Amino acid sequence: MKRTKQIALTIMLSSILSLGIFTYTVAAVENTPTIWVKIYRIQSVDDSGTVPQNNIHWKYKITVNDDKTSITNEYICDKTGDDIIVDRADSFNIEEQNVVITITVYKSNEIADVSGSPETSFECTYNIATNALGGDETVTDAEYYKTSGEHDGSEQPDENDTNLWFDIFDNYDSPLANAGADQTVYTSEEVNFEGTFSTASEGSSIVKFEWDFENDGVIDANGENVSYTYTQKGIKTCKLIVTDSIGATSEDTCRVNVLNRSPIANFTFSLTNPSIQDTVNITDTSFDSDGTINSWVWDFGDGTNSTLQNPTHTFSQKGEWQVTLTVTDNDEAETSVTHTLNVINLQPEASFECNISDAQTDTDIQFTDNSVDPENMSISWFWDFGDGNTSELQAPTHKYVTAGDYNVTLTVKDDENATSTYTMSISVTEQPKIDDSTSLWILGIVVIAIAAITLLGMLWWNRRRKGFTEMFTGSEDPAV
Repeated sequence: MKRTKQIALTIMLSSILSLGIFTYTVAAVENTPTIWVKIYRIQSVDDSGTVPQNNIHWKYKITVNDDKTSITNEYICDKTGDDIIVDRADSFNIEEQNVVITITVYKSNEIADVSGSPETSFECTYNIATNALGGDETVTDAEYYKTSGEHDGSEQPDENDTNLWFDIFDNYDSPLANAGADQTVYTSEEVNFEGTFSTASEGSSIVKFEWDFENDGVIDANGENVSYTYTQKGIKTCKLIVTDSIGATSEDTCRVNVLNRSPIANFTFSLTNPSIQDTVNITDTSFDSDGTINSWVWDFGDGTNSTLQNPTHTFSQKGEWQVTLTVTDNDEAETSVTHTLNVINLQPEASFECNISDAQTDTDIQFTDNSVDPENMSISWFWDFGDGNTSELQAPTHKYVTAGDYNVTLTVKDDENATSTYTMSISVTEQPKIDDSTSLWILGIVVIAIAAITLLGMLWWNRRRKGFTEMFTGSEDPAV
């Protein structure tokens, strides 16, 4: 029973009743539990036959043993008689939670029998954590324990049987463990546990903090403030066990809600600047720290996708493409990541041909463009015929006025100003020349031929007209 509120009053009464012959301690010592044994009343039951009952002198001795120390206090009562009120408390500072208390009462210098055991002294055990009293038989009378020599069952009148009323109380409270508030964390996240708010009574201090993070009976760490990392999701129970300076323990638990950690999505490209002619190998580098990745969904940004873990892809158009990977773990948590891939421009390929292998001066040469752009983008043309003349047509014609070897160069340019050049060499020869006499002879023949053709035409026409006249007049003479 805790009677700490009575301590001040008990100390005051004990000081008044004390004869000052024996020294005793009535105050508690800091960080040391204190118990008080209070003798309230002593009553003679048997007539000793030697001392008048109204002249009995009383004294008693209290011994408290906690296996480390043994303390004895003695007190001579200032009252005489066969039934006296003592109402005095003696204090004892102890170091263990279990003590053995022995009370020996002297009746006019003879040991009085206050125990129901074969021994005359009363002996009991007392636990300051539970306030449990054990040992010799007692009964409860009002607010006190009562022990008596009569409890041994003897009816002999000269055994100095005596009734004793007493009480035992202390200033000790069991420690109170406090594991802290419940927490919510993610897997692989460090959790801090604090036992700071655990308390001990004024008569003790906490000397040990033991932590069982998995509540499996295994102590994982010691210390007032500790940390731990849970690698698996779920509701975890963490237990704190505190032990105070007298060996008493207390337990408390807190819950840790360990949440699934989302997977980390990531990937790499085999090529950093591919073209539309390249096949890109894409490697998944995602990971899940507390589980497994079950699915991969790729969006290549060009309207196509894949569900392979490590796909390959060829882009049909140049430009910057946003490639997105979404991964889902075994707990349905998903994460996405996007990387940009630059598909570079390919330069056009210049090419052409002409329709004449042996060119002559003053002869039109037809040039045909055969250039292509790999991305099928539009291109522009610039021709340099090697004689100072140029053209921007796709398929120009050109006439050389001077014989010689010429390098014809075509330069094509695409939409990103990438260029390509193709050059062809052309040999141009002079046309053959005709001398003056030959020219006049030929001219004469041409004139005669023309005149003959004209004459024949006139004759033919005249004859044909004459035939028409005979047909309508019936006479060959036009005058008829």
